Amino acid sequence: MIGLVGLRVARKPPDEEHPYGHRKFETLAAVGIFVFLVVVVVEIGRAALNSLAGEAPPRVTWLSFAVMIVTLCVNLAVVRYEASSGRRLKSELLRADAVHTRSDVFATIGVLVSLVAVRLGLHVLDPIAGIAIAILIAHTSYEIARDTTGILSDRAAIDEEQIREAVMGVPDVIGCHHIRTRGSLDHVFLDLHVWLPADAPLREAHRLSHVVKDRLMDRFPQIADAVIHIEPPPGEK
Repeated sequence: MIGLVGLRVARKPPDEEHPYGHRKFETLAAVGIFVFLVVVVVEIGRAALNSLAGEAPPRVTWLSFAVMIVTLCVNLAVVRYEASSGRRLKSELLRADAVHTRSDVFATIGVLVSLVAVRLGLHVLDPIAGIAIAILIAHTSYEIARDTTGILSDRAAIDEEQIREAVMGVPDVIGCHHIRTRGSLDHVFLDLHVWLPADAPLREAHRLSHVVKDRLMDRFPQIADAVIHIEPPPGEK
């Protein structure tokens, strides 16, 4: 539900209040998945510790195994499809949810192992498996938090040297600096300063800036917009 709402809002075009678009709402949806995972970690860990403290062991039937086996099959299919779609669409929300579902796969395997242990009379393995699953989901939460905070904190999205290499391939460009990028994998904003000959006419400098912009957007299709500041090289009067 969080993912569907986040994607619906993120696809809205730019408006007066959001001139850069609504793309970060997808990142906020990924943060929502992280929050729910943290709640899951706390609840599973608490239940496992209570079980270690002496609660009655769970009752295991054939239905217990059937539910978990069906769950495992469904989650494996979802992980495969969602992860491939996330890579193809460069969507951090789909990739975050794929990571979340992947943790469900390992958790389901852990549950199956604990169910077998309970059937064999090793009741203590059930809460131990619960603690292991909580640790696994906590690691998944960390991975999602690491990726989303990088986007929300405007971490550099494209390597600076790759951008400089593309810019320097344009004839008459002397150099560039102050290269800055931010955004997600598929929606990057770029701004930089480009050095052109000091005596270049304004019309020609403007034309070259568009050549630079086109070259960058062809080389890096994830760039949504690029702002180029034209200036003479250092030392020029």
